Amino acid sequence: MTITSDQLIAELSTRLGETDPSRAVLAFDGDGTLWSGDVGEDLFRAALRDNFLVEAALPALFAEAEQHQVPLNGARDANAVAGVLVAAYLAGRYPERETCAMMTWSYAGRALSDVQALAESVLEQESLATRLHPELAPVLTWSRQRGLRNVLISASPRVVVEAAARRWGFAPSDVAAATPAIADGLVQARLAAPVPYAEAKLSAGRELFGNARWLAAFGDNVFDIDMLTTAELGVAVRPKPKLATEVSALGLRLLAR
Repeated sequence: MTITSDQLIAELSTRLGETDPSRAVLAFDGDGTLWSGDVGEDLFRAALRDNFLVEAALPALFAEAEQHQVPLNGARDANAVAGVLVAAYLAGRYPERETCAMMTWSYAGRALSDVQALAESVLEQESLATRLHPELAPVLTWSRQRGLRNVLISASPRVVVEAAARRWGFAPSDVAAATPAIADGLVQARLAAPVPYAEAKLSAGRELFGNARWLAAFGDNVFDIDMLTTAELGVAVRPKPKLATEVSALGLRLLAR
């Protein structure tokens, strides 16, 4: 069922009923849902363009290529190897979950502060402010005025998701995203926790808000289905073709643009 923002807010209000709003949550995907495009890919393209990746990432990148049988064709530099892995992903030969992880820990050896600075620069260069989906603005405004908690659950790297989420008013404590291990301020070539992808979005969400009432979830991709069908109300936002074909069967709402 396609509904407008106002109709969705009315339905959410009815569903909320007498529940203490501070005990209810709306969960949002980021890329494709809160904004168009993929901020993790934006950051990674810029990093490869600027040869930002350093040698500390090479052993893990080589291991990744070997594990997934991705020929490197002579690539030996960290940026070149990472580029080959991304090309393999785009060709369907390297899994998306692993790609999300690699795009997070491949900044190994770099100071986290340097990656954060690059992320901020990239979001400005890529005009993220013009890519926000305005149909969600009334929903977020209503939610905050009523005192509900809004959280963002994304498989993109935390360093760029937090920066993007700030444009929508999300605090870092309300964000779950792919997070690398950090030691002495430097990114390490491993994750601190599983990538919030598909079914892992559920555990990532619960780590954020515990046993609060999961009133609604918003997503655009089939990898959001676990989240969309676990929440009391699932809302498809500008769904990609594979999710668009499932909207009716899954009983989701389709938010009008």
